[in-house]
Amino acid sequence: MSRITKTLKLPMPADAVNQQRAKQFFGAYDCEMMVGPSDTPFYLGTPTPRICRFCGKSEPEVSFRKDAHVMPDFMGNRNILSHFECDTCNALFAKYEDSFANYLGLARTFNQIKGKNRKVPKFKDNKTGLEVSMEAEGLHIKTIQGQDPLVIDEATNSAQLITTRPSYVPIHLVKLLLKMALCLLDESEVDDYRWAREFITSEVHDEAAQGMGILSVMIHSVSGPPVFPAPFAQLYTRNASAPAEIPEKMFVLYYANYYFQLALPFSRVDKVRFLGITPPLQSIDLPVFPLLIGETWLAEYGPATFRRVDFTSNQKRKGEEHRFSLAFDKMIEVPIKPEPPNDASQSANDVKPA
Repeated sequence: MSRITKTLKLPMPADAVNQQRAKQFFGAYDCEMMVGPSDTPFYLGTPTPRICRFCGKSEPEVSFRKDAHVMPDFMGNRNILSHFECDTCNALFAKYEDSFANYLGLARTFNQIKGKNRKVPKFKDNKTGLEVSMEAEGLHIKTIQGQDPLVIDEATNSAQLITTRPSYVPIHLVKLLLKMALCLLDESEVDDYRWAREFITSEVHDEAAQGMGILSVMIHSVSGPPVFPAPFAQLYTRNASAPAEIPEKMFVLYYANYYFQLALPFSRVDKVRFLGITPPLQSIDLPVFPLLIGETWLAEYGPATFRRVDFTSNQKRKGEEHRFSLAFDKMIEVPIKPEPPNDASQSANDVKPA
């Protein structure tokens, strides 16, 4: 696997917080590997011998018949694949992908990124009757009269949808991001991440992982249409001038209107270095990957947000509230066909995420 060492030149907001994040992160980490959109199939790893990078099993104990996507198909990744993911792990990771997709919920429809069936996914909340779908003439928002999940502010040409996410398991999000990160490792480094490989292929470390700060997911959310219609990912490695108390590797996923950042936990290299720190290391201060997007975009669509999220719970979450902000140029009332009693439809033209 070849390593990427070129410098990326991307626009960056000039605010002091983001500039400081950029200084700290890029002063400590160098880009080691990057994969992104491809018009033709591109495979990581080698076709022989067929050994699963995650569970360590090989043919004929496990099979390698299915296409193994480095980043999920539902994110719009069609052609970035790997030779080193067995069908058993592929099926397990599909469950993680379901949780990740359900967590994103309504955002997947508004991002208008085609999923596995090559269609923009439809969102439906059975509790409120809210339905959002992509039709030939644009996005359709359908609500049931009296439920009012859509709150419109005509004075500011904005609206807010209040709905619930489909059920998901938080720790699956961490495991899926970590699986993607492990795909980008050089083959010589895979054995250094035994804990991480066990973590994503079993539940053996789930209880120990609860509340771990090193497993926090850092998320930038950007307003407007999808910044990244197809996902791409980067793996960063700490450089010689980096502080001793930060992890060896950092993973960043660019998808739709998000940047997801996760540290690769508990490598053999980290364990040796952390044990040598005096006084003993009590916590890890993770450098934040900066927001890389132009000021023009932010001026047009509004400010981005940043948050650290603890997704280490292994308990399924149901009925979690999901609020989604929108902006529109104008609202036009249009005649609709008669619907069953207590059912009405509303539509907004030129709706875009705010």
